[in-house]
Amino acid sequence: MPSKWLYGDAWEYFPIAFGQIWGLANGSRVAVHNIFDPLPDFMAQADLIFVDPPWNLGNLNTFYTKAGRKDYLASFVPFADALFRRIAKISPQTCYIEIGNQNVDNFIDRMGLLYPVLQRWPVTYYRKHPTWIIRGSLSPTPLDLTGIDEACCIQIIAQSEIYETIGDLCMGRGLVGLAAYAAGKPFVGTELNPRRLAVLLQKLAQRGATVEIIKETPCPTEPF
Repeated sequence: MPSKWLYGDAWEYFPIAFGQIWGLANGSRVAVHNIFDPLPDFMAQADLIFVDPPWNLGNLNTFYTKAGRKDYLASFVPFADALFRRIAKISPQTCYIEIGNQNVDNFIDRMGLLYPVLQRWPVTYYRKHPTWIIRGSLSPTPLDLTGIDEACCIQIIAQSEIYETIGDLCMGRGLVGLAAYAAGKPFVGTELNPRRLAVLLQKLAQRGATVEIIKETPCPTEPF
């Protein structure tokens, strides 16, 4: 695997693997997980979700490559279907999704099936690339995220929304987890790539958190 996809040496210190749950004393929990598999039970704790999923088929399959997998998809639709099944299963009071132009209208339609109130803002990622954040909930928020970079958006949401636990179904390197930790809130999350998820665990430890294996558990699988 190319060194640029190793994401540093975090995994060597925090070798999270399928079948393990890692977490913090405040109830935060994370696991390596394929979105086509049944959710870990701890994801039910999330009453607020922020998720930044792959935005199109090419982006999705790139993440499969970076995770060292070869189970590529021929269509983006099964992934989007699985993502929204998982959101519906968790049934959070409020859900934020970051999505690019190609699928923003489709995702708005899908969110509208789950929530009566939708809002969206044009934002950026890496402080220059345009994208969208969609919010679904029972009532609107006075927040205006227009033009703000995604990392700042996540921090604002973690500090401003009313919630007990924030969840993320595509944690990546853990912006949601870090924002929750800074806000003094627990988080739960899943991520396909163990090396990316280990970056979050390393950063939490660097911030003084005690990161540990909570449970070794069999990994259920669901036929695709």
